[in-house]
Amino acid sequence: MPLNEPNKSDLLESPWLSQQAMSQLFRGELSRSDTWRTRLDTTTNWALTTTAAVISFGFATPQSPHVTFLVGIWMVVSFLLVEARRYRYYDLWNRRVRLLEDGWWVPMLRREPVDPDALRELAVEMSRPQLQLSLMSAISTRLNRTYGPILMVLLVTWFFKVYSHPRPPQDFAEFADRAHVAWVPGPLVMGILALITVAATYLFVSSFFIRAPLGELRTRPRGRRAALWESFYRPYAIRRRHRPSRKPAPRPTSTSEH
Repeated sequence: MPLNEPNKSDLLESPWLSQQAMSQLFRGELSRSDTWRTRLDTTTNWALTTTAAVISFGFATPQSPHVTFLVGIWMVVSFLLVEARRYRYYDLWNRRVRLLEDGWWVPMLRREPVDPDALRELAVEMSRPQLQLSLMSAISTRLNRTYGPILMVLLVTWFFKVYSHPRPPQDFAEFADRAHVAWVPGPLVMGILALITVAATYLFVSSFFIRAPLGELRTRPRGRRAALWESFYRPYAIRRRHRPSRKPAPRPTSTSEH
């Protein structure tokens, strides 16, 4: 047998994971996660800029049409859908980072063996990448974080624009007539806005009760509903980190010879 020929047993042996290899893997996954996180910030900046421009142009003169606010709502909803899609990809890479932290780095810092379940799940994620977060969950999360207040501001400003310009309406029929857009009647426009409001409210409220994504940071120390109510009457409450208490080592019992 030639000396340069590799041994078959060495080829079948599983590769050894070095700390340098895991460090490079962690650095690469962290870079991907940071890249997609930056894309989320870009879409959010677009939505905020559009909202500021719409409000400034809509209230510039009394003759400014309320259609400007409707266009702003449509653009913000479009940005929400785009950001939800990006958030699903961000969740994919951020999930890998969390699995590396939970399965490899945390046991190393604790001087414990690595978590085989987390590394096995990471191997499945890397062999067959699939989006784990649904589109509705992504929309709910982004509404919870950013787009809920933005849509609320646009809807309130649209209502104020239709109600106050040029003068307050005499009854609801006059208000509905003012809400028309070209050949689209006012009640139909109000119905579409009401449908958007109900759907956004449902997704916004449901985001507090569904399971948060793996990389999402949410403080729920005493259950989800308790934390939701606590966020209203104690918005700046800080959760203290509980350190694991170490049990004292048992003292060796001395046996006396009789």
